[in-house]
Amino acid sequence: MGVTPWRWMVAGTVVLALSACGSEPAPTPAADGTAPQVSEVQARSLYTRKCSLCHGDDGKLMASKSPDLSLSTMTLAERVALITYGKGTMPAQKGALNKAEITAVAKYIERFRD
Repeated sequence: MGVTPWRWMVAGTVVLALSACGSEPAPTPAADGTAPQVSEVQARSLYTRKCSLCHGDDGKLMASKSPDLSLSTMTLAERVALITYGKGTMPAQKGALNKAEITAVAKYIERFRD
């Protein structure tokens, strides 16, 4: 009995899901202890893990009808809201990332603008 195409899709999905699992450094607390700080390295890791599948490493992949981030004119606040609550095919990240991580990813995305 051969492996059917849907089994390959399931196996591929499992591999992708497992590859997203990994350790990354936790945000470090601010000097005054008020909120965690997320480094640029951590922001890049979060972007790679949570966003690059659809948006690509440079923001231009545009899989799953995702927009080209290099052409975005959104403000930081608009990006934070979109990442937090999602829109269309973009899933909300408020349950997966904390506020500091979402803000760090939103700031990281600015590097893709042309």
